Amino acid sequence: MKFKLIYTISILFIIFGPKGFAGTKESKAVSRLDELNPAKVWVFILAGQSNMAGRGKLEAQDTITTSRILSLDKDGKIIQAKEPLNFYENKMQGTGCGLAFGKELLNYIPKDVSILILQTAVGGSSINQWIKNSKHREIQLFSNFKEKVDLGKRYGTIKAILWHQGESDAKPEGVQQRRGKLKILFGMFRNAVGNDSLPILMGELGSYSKTPELFSQMNEQTRLYSASDRFTSVIFTSDFQHRGDFLHFNSASQREMGKRFAREYNRVFGVKKPVVVLTFDDGSVTHYTNVAPLLKKYGFTATFFVCDYPRKPGIAAVKNITWEQIQALDSMGFEIGNHTGHHKGVGKLTESQLRDEIKYIEDKCKEYGIVKPVSFAYPGNRSDSLSRVVLKNMGYKFARVGGSRYFNPNNDKKFLIPSYTMTDKLDNKTIQALKELKSGQILVFTIHEVPDPDHENYTTSPELLEKYLKFMHDNHFEVIAMRDLETK
Repeated sequence: MKFKLIYTISILFIIFGPKGFAGTKESKAVSRLDELNPAKVWVFILAGQSNMAGRGKLEAQDTITTSRILSLDKDGKIIQAKEPLNFYENKMQGTGCGLAFGKELLNYIPKDVSILILQTAVGGSSINQWIKNSKHREIQLFSNFKEKVDLGKRYGTIKAILWHQGESDAKPEGVQQRRGKLKILFGMFRNAVGNDSLPILMGELGSYSKTPELFSQMNEQTRLYSASDRFTSVIFTSDFQHRGDFLHFNSASQREMGKRFAREYNRVFGVKKPVVVLTFDDGSVTHYTNVAPLLKKYGFTATFFVCDYPRKPGIAAVKNITWEQIQALDSMGFEIGNHTGHHKGVGKLTESQLRDEIKYIEDKCKEYGIVKPVSFAYPGNRSDSLSRVVLKNMGYKFARVGGSRYFNPNNDKKFLIPSYTMTDKLDNKTIQALKELKSGQILVFTIHEVPDPDHENYTTSPELLEKYLKFMHDNHFEVIAMRDLETK
């Protein structure tokens, strides 16, 4: 009896949502057209076939709504969005990616902006049917799309199209024609919207197909097309699971697809991109031999905080960077920062000694024709109030410490910029900091020798550094030097 009661409550929860049995209020029209401010509504159109229409099992979390994520009901009224968003195929409705997309995107957009999601996807539709405006499952595909475009323009601004389609075309001929068909259809989409640079986000087909080679070839053609159209981007789905039919994503995969679409939209087409500041300490020769070529490979800049690191002459000759090499880094466009003349902790110096240490690097820069530094890194990442006053009086603009947290220009002082330390031992912490970095946030890294076989707690291997650089590149991060923080 107890089990039956729990089961009944669970079913009612799914049907009516988390607000209780009065939750039907959530599905009512929340606003009329004339009550919305179109300047504050971002419109996203979902298009394609069944995996975009949604075939996942409806679960309780798919019914949790918010007033900032909207959709249309079958009568064309605005409602708070909840799955299923597709009302074209009554007998095949299921959880899709739309609501999850909206929820994730809320993390990146202005607080006063609402999201309107318009569903046009129809299961089983081929790309030719979209191009030819064929009638499929009682829906005139492209005409229906244009109707939603007209509605979207009235309600707000159409920001992007989310496209997932290709299972119906996963045949040798479809593979061969894929790029050409995408070009034609996306041109039609953009023409209908009236925006030649409208972003279009595409999802890969699942990797679990009974014809994996054809699905893989379709995905490759999709990626090749995206490389030719700078206003598109592709999310990967190789880790997604099917619902048991080797064709449709399950509910968890649908939600993850929505999140990835949102993150990709923000990273590639958002107003602000996540920012990373790369800084390298201690004047190691590896910065010239190993780091600079990697930075150039990925088109990134960085700050090199130099000093004449105190080592025995024989070791220094092998491990320390020369001033000719520092001059070369400056000529390459990298920032040369000040790390005191001889890596001395600022808290142990008198004001006169501190000035001398700072001026030592400035004089060296002047001797080699290097721009006077404006950025400083405290040796050991430890500062005091005297050093901050001296740096300000000597014309510095930024100074870096530790702290393992993101830099917030609105709250953090420019002479106490926090940073994460990057080493082989801190791999998990480093990749987590990168993965959690959001639009508008700034992540500063402190990096030492690349590599430093003599000090396992501070070494960063070139292979690991390149892994991070590739991650930043692939995720469209903005990678800058510390002096560039002046514009942030």
